[in-house]
Amino acid sequence: MGTDIYWKFITLCALTYSRTLCLDQDQQRVLVVSFDGFRWDYVTRFPTPNFKRFIESGAHVKQVTNIFATKTYPNHYTLVTGLYAENHGVVANEMFDPVLNETFSMTHMDIYKPEFWEDAVPIWVTNQLEGHRSGAAMWPGTDVRIHSVFPSQYLPYNETVPFEFRVGKLIEWFNGDLINLGLLYWEEPDEMGHFLGPDNPLMENTIADVDAKLGYLVDQLKKAKLWDSLNVIVTSDHGMSQCSLDKIIELDKYIDRGLYTMIDHSPVVAILPKEGKLDEVYQALVNIHPNMTVYKKEEIPLRFHYKQNVRIQPIIIVADVGWYILQNRSSTFLWGDHGYDNLLPDMHPLLIASGPAFKKNFTRDAMNSTDLYPLLCHLLDITPLPNNGSLGNVMDLLASSPLPNPKDDEKQESYANFIGVFLGGVIVIVFLFVFLKHLTPGQIPKVHKRHIEIAQPLLQS
Repeated sequence: MGTDIYWKFITLCALTYSRTLCLDQDQQRVLVVSFDGFRWDYVTRFPTPNFKRFIESGAHVKQVTNIFATKTYPNHYTLVTGLYAENHGVVANEMFDPVLNETFSMTHMDIYKPEFWEDAVPIWVTNQLEGHRSGAAMWPGTDVRIHSVFPSQYLPYNETVPFEFRVGKLIEWFNGDLINLGLLYWEEPDEMGHFLGPDNPLMENTIADVDAKLGYLVDQLKKAKLWDSLNVIVTSDHGMSQCSLDKIIELDKYIDRGLYTMIDHSPVVAILPKEGKLDEVYQALVNIHPNMTVYKKEEIPLRFHYKQNVRIQPIIIVADVGWYILQNRSSTFLWGDHGYDNLLPDMHPLLIASGPAFKKNFTRDAMNSTDLYPLLCHLLDITPLPNNGSLGNVMDLLASSPLPNPKDDEKQESYANFIGVFLGGVIVIVFLFVFLKHLTPGQIPKVHKRHIEIAQPLLQS
């Protein structure tokens, strides 16, 4: 009887110890959704019942401080790389690279040259290089072959494809275990924000439609039995500011357009002077209007993180919020725009997140958009590449006992493994010692030499 108890105890200790070392949590699955141009305060300015229910089910960041320039392509690439524009290389919606002698244009959908994207490695590429699979429905850049990689599953960009179809494909991929990371993009409310301006009462209809689409997404995830196991993060690239015909600055009044090429447009205007005309163009533009600031590239404020890249042009003009810069009034004018200083609240989106990894009904005031990338890497259990964000800045969004991500810090991983093995061995030895000490002499089994040999490696651990 005593011998049976002894060996059962030894077996239990060994199993417990082995299980402690080998236990591996199921990998988290993540869906990131971007509603382009969804300003942070739309949820309080307009009726948004589905957003409010989503907020109650998870964590809510009221304002996300995005990067400069606050435009679509730079900020979407920041969300998936954690880098400022000068570091990831997608510095604007319209770019010219003097080294490549190539142009990148969102307007003409001339965006498919991999060289414009390969200053960084987006998360879907890293996810796949670590042996997982990614899926994307229209997220900017996901239909470009970046570092020779496409997402495992993706839809080529086509703005006519309905939101419902995009959602259906992602659910199909998740339910088929074809992906663990999904990226979903929708063009609104950005398009109507440009057309109407965010202060137009008619924007209520647009926001109501976006709210209904979020409700549709949640309902479909519940029907597919994904809602309780999937971490869903809803955010945006930028906000929107109201413009006015009374706040237009016409460059043709001050400078001959033959002296320069306008690369990117209002409210952050990128100017490429003709050869030898840099100083002449700068002097013609600087201090001509109190509501715009003209910088030579080397003078751009450090806080913009917007000077260390060849695609940033020699002269950058930044309009004050609500002001519009045109060559003349025959150029296209928009009633709402973005691109302004990234510290302006008008430019900020929100972030809401719901799922097993996140707190419920939790709100904080702010975060940086660069922090989303390390958070995603943590959830996906992949190693983040060097970035400008910090996981520590957003850990409070996670549930009280977030799943560990040992790949966040390889040194910490090695140290933790060593401590785990060491303590596990000590615990087994201590329990074994106490157990044997309390046995009566008659209960102690006769230990032969072979048993000592079995025990010896455990004593040396």
